[in-house]
Formats: sequence, structure tokens, C-alpha cells
Amino acid sequence: MEWSKLKNIIIIMLAAVNLFLLVLVVHRQWESRSSYESAREDALAVLWETSRIRLEREILPEELDLTPMSVTRDPELEETQAAALLGELTASPPEALRYVGAKGAAQFYVDGEFSAEFRTGAYPLAGAEPEEFAVDLLATIGFEAQVMSTEESGGETVVTLRQCWEGTPVFDRTAVLVFRDEELKSIQRNVSYRLTGIPKQEGMEQPMNLVTLLMRFVDYVNRNSRVCNEITGFTAGYLLDSNAQSDPALLIPAWYVTTDQGSYFWNAITGEITPEG
Repeated sequence: MEWSKLKNIIIIMLAAVNLFLLVLVVHRQWESRSSYESAREDALAVLWETSRIRLEREILPEELDLTPMSVTRDPELEETQAAALLGELTASPPEALRYVGAKGAAQFYVDGEFSAEFRTGAYPLAGAEPEEFAVDLLATIGFEAQVMSTEESGGETVVTLRQCWEGTPVFDRTAVLVFRDEELKSIQRNVSYRLTGIPKQEGMEQPMNLVTLLMRFVDYVNRNSRVCNEITGFTAGYLLDSNAQSDPALLIPAWYVTTDQGSYFWNAITGEITPEG
């Protein structure tokens, strides 16, 4: 047989083998996806049949694409943030708790809590909306902010914002800014918390899938006699490890889940279910 004909036969055989392997891979992916979708449908059925909890299929999101991250307190970053809020610093103690500057005073704590009192005229709104002003101000200290609520009472406007990291919410890092007489007066203490450093990836531990977490929620509702008729929404994000005094602290992938009877945090690493508030 001529070499050219033999070469063509070999090429055809290799092409056939590659096509077969491609078909095999696609088939296995289809089977895996089909099994995955079937498990999700079964979970919706279990929710309804065992606990009478409704969950519309279109509300169920894709799986979390987040991994745990660690945050180590950075005193130099903290001082830079204080200067961004207060202008030129006139006092910054060794313990880096209370800073004083041209625009007022601020306190920063190891667990991320922070607060500030501003001098009159330090931060006039100058025609800006309080929400827009708050987002822009917090951006100067590296606090990527998402407005959660605005309340007006007794001449004050109170804006509550949630911190995000690269667009992903950190559910328990919030800042509460108080405006009065068309200027910023304070960042409230006891309710304002920030990340104390730059998050870094911490291992490759994968979050639990939603089917597993839904079953955990069914068990939680039944064991604790909680009332829940419908799950209405899912938001992916992070929770800070409950031991926030530790350094480094751990950012844990989680879901914020809303229902008709309240909201919950689902820890996607441990499976722990915690009601909001």
C-alpha cells in the first residue's frame, strides 16, 4: 500500500478516535448535569412534601463560586484609612485605637469595629444625596459600599451600608453614617464594622452544594419549630468567622436567604443555619 494512502487511513482513524472521545466527554457532562438538575428538583420536592416550604425553580441560583479567605489586621492600612477620613493626623497612639485629625476623631478596633465624630463643616453634602456621599466617602478608606437602607427621623438621615469585597457582599461588615443639617456628623459606634486588612485566599475548601444546604435548612426548620412558608431569595457572599477577635480572621462563603418569615445566613462550609438578628 502506498504511504500516502496509509497516512490518510491513519488520519481518518485518529479523527474517528478524537470524535468518539469528544462524544464520550459530552455525554458524561450531560449525564452529570442531568443528575445535578434531578437532585435539585428532588430537593424542591422534599422542601414542599416534608415542610410545606415553597421554592420556585427559577429562584434557585447556581452554586457558590467562592472559597474561604483570611484577613490579617494591617496597622499601616488602618492609619492610612484614618488619615483619609480625618485629614492630617494630629494624634495616632501606639495602640492605634483613637486617631485625631483636622476633621475630627475616629476609633478603630481589632475586631473591625470603627466609629468617627466629625467637626462642623468637615463634610458638607454640598447638594449631594446622603447615599451617594456615603458610598464615595467610604471608598476613600477602601470600603466598597452597597447601600442597604436610609432612614429619616428627627432631622437626621441615617444611611446603612454593607461592605463588599470585589463586588461580593460581606454580610456582617456594615457602616452606619449619620447626617444632620446638610452635613455628615458621625459614623456610629457599635454597629459599624470593616475588614481590617486585604483578604487573601485561604486553601481550596469547596462550599457545600445547595441541595445539601436545602436539606440542612429543612432539618433546622423542623428541629427548631420555625415558621417558613416560602423561600424568596438567595444572595451569595461572605460571613466573618464568629471568632472575629482572632488574627487572621476567616471569611467564609455563605448564602443570605430571605423567606416570608425572616432571613437566614447559611454557612456554606459548616452548614450552620443562623437567623438574621
